[in-house]
Amino acid sequence: MKPSPVQVRILGLAVGLAFLLPGQARQDLETREIMQHKLQHAQFILRGIALQDWTAIQSNANQLVKLSQMAGWQARQTPEYALFSLEFRRHAENLSKAAKSKNIDAATLAYTQLTFSCVSCHKHLRGDSTAPKG
Repeated sequence: MKPSPVQVRILGLAVGLAFLLPGQARQDLETREIMQHKLQHAQFILRGIALQDWTAIQSNANQLVKLSQMAGWQARQTPEYALFSLEFRRHAENLSKAAKSKNIDAATLAYTQLTFSCVSCHKHLRGDSTAPKG
């Protein structure tokens, strides 16, 4: 799905601001942008699952793997965050494999696990002690 002109302008403004901000603020901005892309890819995956669009599922899952390997992904430099990231990446890889084999049940399970890993990590980042670790 093509981004709207407003989305393109906002992204351009955000990228431009990143060059004007000091190190940590730039990192935070980059992390927010990456998380927005993560959300978009996850939404495209859900649509792909609903429509059994294997190409959309696989390509967006692969994009999630790539995003999770970017420096801006690292919102925290802790062992717990590293485990959450590893878990997320593993679920995204499983989602890609399920799409490649056209297995809707495996894709649905991997998507559910991927979503749960996001929610758990965000709870952890907010300091919710009930968030499972890794």
